[in-house]
Amino acid sequence: MTEKEQGFIKRYTAALQSYLVEGGEAGLERAYALGHQAVESELGVLDMESIFRDALAAALQQHTSLAATRRTVAMAAEFWAESLAPFEMTHRGYREANHELRQLNALLESEIAERKRAEAELQKAHDELEQRVRLRTAELAQANKELQAEIAERKRYEERLQLRDRAIEASSAGIIITDARKQNHPIIYANPAFAQMTGYSQAELIGLNPRILQGPETSTEALESIREALRTSQPCLTTLKNYRKNGTIFWNELFISPVRDSEGNLTHYIGVQTDVTQLRKAEEERHEMEIAKQIQLSLLPGSPLQVSGVVIAGYCLPASHVGGDYFDYFYGQDAIDIVIADVSGHSMGAALIMAETRSTLKAEALRTLHLPADGEALQTEAGTGEILRVLNALLYEDLNRAELFITMFYMKYNPATRRLSYANAGHNRPLLLPAGAKVCRELDAEGIIFGVAREIVFEEKSIVLNQGDLVLLYTDGVTEAQNPAGEFFGAERLARLLATQGPHAPQEIINKIVKELKSFCEGNSFADDVSMVVLKAI
Repeated sequence: MTEKEQGFIKRYTAALQSYLVEGGEAGLERAYALGHQAVESELGVLDMESIFRDALAAALQQHTSLAATRRTVAMAAEFWAESLAPFEMTHRGYREANHELRQLNALLESEIAERKRAEAELQKAHDELEQRVRLRTAELAQANKELQAEIAERKRYEERLQLRDRAIEASSAGIIITDARKQNHPIIYANPAFAQMTGYSQAELIGLNPRILQGPETSTEALESIREALRTSQPCLTTLKNYRKNGTIFWNELFISPVRDSEGNLTHYIGVQTDVTQLRKAEEERHEMEIAKQIQLSLLPGSPLQVSGVVIAGYCLPASHVGGDYFDYFYGQDAIDIVIADVSGHSMGAALIMAETRSTLKAEALRTLHLPADGEALQTEAGTGEILRVLNALLYEDLNRAELFITMFYMKYNPATRRLSYANAGHNRPLLLPAGAKVCRELDAEGIIFGVAREIVFEEKSIVLNQGDLVLLYTDGVTEAQNPAGEFFGAERLARLLATQGPHAPQEIINKIVKELKSFCEGNSFADDVSMVVLKAI
């Protein structure tokens, strides 16, 4: 026992003894207070019993009378009963509380163990949940990635659709879409080009059938090919004559293509329409021009002309399918007629005028003069100047209506006399290269082009050719041929070239000039018709 406890017992024993000897409320309260302290302390029942015994023994020693002794014993019994019961109850409560505490502790330990198991299961569930969350997060991330890719692809697809829509709207070809699921296949879309082509507004076209463009001259064969394509749901390409809203005609190249859904069902038709009126016209003109070219070339001499005392060769290369150049040489009554001409323009009209000129010229050149009234002998044929005068008068009306004109150089050569007579209707002056000479000179005579006036007088001149003399007739397509730098071939260059060709035959000279022209122009085509005639006296 500690000194503190021993001191407390002494104080409690003294207080209890004082109460048992003296009595009184103050002593009782003092003894109770110490008793409460004893109950709250760690003193056991034996210690309390020892305190009461010692206090009672000491109090009894101080009494001599029996009554005082009985009173003291009664007071001690009462105090003992009142103070010991709480002490025992307190200790009993402690024991019960301790027992309950043990039970509570066992229960708590059980609950802790249960809670640990629950926490372990919770942790396991938490781990599983985290694993599922991670898996789900990964799945969502992958799904999000795929969604982003799909969104990007859809955006690109939408951009392509927008680009396609803009392209269709901006296309120069007419484009329509018809609904194949509805009766009469109504138009559900028409781009601006189709509206402009047909004369209908885009709003007017919606709901109509493309048959509105057909008319009395639309080909039945083309229509039947369209109907067959629609019956069999196949593409169709055809060209047909259509009518605009105002009734004017245009040629339409039509391509029809069926459109199917993902299951292969026909849903729409797309029609692409191109106005080929100009192309059609050009093709027809080109076909006509090709025919005219064959006619034109057939009218030109097919080979060089060689008779006693002279060799003549010619060449013509039209700049397009049909040219206006013309040359010819033929044997008349006593002389050879040589002509070169250039009809303005490069068209069917120019070719026709050229053909008319050829026929008229030959007729006049071969026609003798009429018999005089006094019965004189038949005169000789007309001279070159006179023939040009008559030819201009005969062609004037046609040239005036066609707004065309003709330049021409016309010669007659008599092989027997070697005399060359000539007249000029505003044409390029031919080049004369005398035999053995190194310099050319020009042949010229006064005269203007055909078609300016009805009556024109043409000067006629003549020279005598010697053996080996060369004469070159040509059109302006030769001298006006240009190289890529824009330089002209020119008359001087042509004269210098001819001056080197004295010993050669006419056809060889022509071939040499054509070769030099192509080399100069760096190509095989020319901007204007190229025609030449070479005469050589032999």
